[in-house]
Amino acid sequence: MCFLAMVDTRADGMNAIKILTLVGKIAGVIAGLNVIPFVPPEYGLYIFAGASLLKDVVNRVGDLVDDGKQNNSFKV
Repeated sequence: MCFLAMVDTRADGMNAIKILTLVGKIAGVIAGLNVIPFVPPEYGLYIFAGASLLKDVVNRVGDLVDDGKQNNSFKV
């Protein structure tokens, strides 16, 4: 049996996006609270918004690539 057939790459990709957006949102909150002295707190908003936007874009593109329609069949 081929090992590659047992690997679910779609689930791995979804988990990676969830982890990346969570890390981005946490980093944005930490930066926004002015905990890191060399990062201005305004950057926290940009980091948080970027992480949220990344997840939304991946959901939209994944839905279109999944079956060619925007029917919410692809969720991260």
